[in-house]
Amino acid sequence: MADEKDKGFRVIDRRGQEEAPPSAPPSPPPGETVPPPAPEGNRPPAPGVQGEKGRGEGRPQVGAPRFLDLVQSIQLGAMVSLGMVQGPDGKQPPANLPAAKDAIDILGILQEKTKGNLTKEEEEVLREGLYHLRMGYVALLSAPPGGANKGGSKR
Repeated sequence: MADEKDKGFRVIDRRGQEEAPPSAPPSPPPGETVPPPAPEGNRPPAPGVQGEKGRGEGRPQVGAPRFLDLVQSIQLGAMVSLGMVQGPDGKQPPANLPAAKDAIDILGILQEKTKGNLTKEEEEVLREGLYHLRMGYVALLSAPPGGANKGGSKR
């Protein structure tokens, strides 16, 4: 046991050495010929793959992120910052106006930079969401300090 403790660690640096080549596939029995492997580009598609559309064709894959997912995520963050969404405990969190303003500004930049490149649905979700967030932000700014009427006041 004393000898084992004195040995310590043994480090072997193998970075400069070439690794052993992978073992070759077993050779066929004598008298049998094996067809050469087909080139990658000419092999037929696997069963069940035929008829599938390539990447970028048709509808997006299930679970693939979309532009609307990004917009709605930023909108939700702004709504939480404005106190429009209840927390998990059922209480309304305090408003965080600087964070809400940042999220609203980011959505405005997205709207400006993607003008003309969005579907009607994407344009509408972005426009309507920005409108409601901006109105909520202005309502909080104009509300009296400590006002119980968050998100707008009835007059």
